[in-house]
Amino acid sequence: MKMYDNFKFNGLSMLALVLGLQHCVASAEVYSADKLTAATQHWLQQNTGSEQILVRVHPLDARSQDRECDVPLQFSLVNPKLQTQNSIKVVCETELGWQLYLSAKISQMQEVVVSRRQLAPGVILSKEMIQLESRDQLFSRGTVITDPELLDGARTKRSLSRGQILTLQDLCLVCKGDMVTIEVIVATSGKALSDGSLGDNIQVQNLNSGRKVQASVTAVKRVAINL
Repeated sequence: MKMYDNFKFNGLSMLALVLGLQHCVASAEVYSADKLTAATQHWLQQNTGSEQILVRVHPLDARSQDRECDVPLQFSLVNPKLQTQNSIKVVCETELGWQLYLSAKISQMQEVVVSRRQLAPGVILSKEMIQLESRDQLFSRGTVITDPELLDGARTKRSLSRGQILTLQDLCLVCKGDMVTIEVIVATSGKALSDGSLGDNIQVQNLNSGRKVQASVTAVKRVAINL
């Protein structure tokens, strides 16, 4: 009887062990290439901190073998500072764990002013020539413009292609020879002696006194004297 009891106990123990191992295997998450890519995409999008930032994780090769992990995956950026191109480390932190790297592109979207058609140098802009579009500001060079009203009457300084993002460096809000309004305490008329864009300091001549002064460009054909 004792041998039988011992056999019965060992048999039940072995059965419990097998069931336990089966449970562990069953609880392990299986990650295909597509599932790993989607999980990385979700993690990175959640950690960008802005809805205006678009994330695109380059997919793993669909032929890659499935991977298992019975603990939550750990994600981290190789370079903590977000860049246009980023590398993400994915780790299964178990005794027989694994790790891999995925790459992702980050786009910083913003509503900016773009040209609706090709524009030659010296063209005076009107509202019909420009429009707002959502663009990746990482591709823009110079100070982008987000308010179309600011450019009504501005002049192009160089050729602009259709759909090109407009920057302050492409335009002069006050151009050399323009008749401008000088804003001091009392507005008066003056003549611009050089080109200038928003915020630029240029020399203007007061038409009433003939005096030449430095003034800051505040809008199309408007400057303010720096006191």
